[in-house]
Amino acid sequence: MLENHFWDNFRKWIPHPQVNELYDIAASGISDDGGFTILLHPDHSQETKHVKLGLRLTWDSIISYTVTDESYRPELWGTEEESNKEPWNFYISETSDHLTSFRKENYLVSENAHHFLIGGYNLILDILSDEFPTVEFVELFS
Repeated sequence: MLENHFWDNFRKWIPHPQVNELYDIAASGISDDGGFTILLHPDHSQETKHVKLGLRLTWDSIISYTVTDESYRPELWGTEEESNKEPWNFYISETSDHLTSFRKENYLVSENAHHFLIGGYNLILDILSDEFPTVEFVELFS
């Protein structure tokens, strides 16, 4: 999935006021209760932002999700100007190429749907949903 206008269509999303660390995707998938959950671990690449808690994002209902290896998403590599921006994991769009195309092919997708993009060190998750996730901080186990 290629987003030809990523930087025009997406904006930074802060899932919780206390999220200011970069995270890696540890796990994702459909949970036992039928929701969709992503577990993220802090990557500690920013020396001044070492948090000890992981982050769990849970949607009660999603429309679609895709997991992609980061190396296959060149639109996210950024130009030299964009690479000078502080790195971030969480983006949101209501007008992404993917969501727009998905709406054309699936007339049941509401106009309230969002495209959440969560980028980890190696993986990128694209989630389409009509709702925002529940955000929880979780203890990490060694």
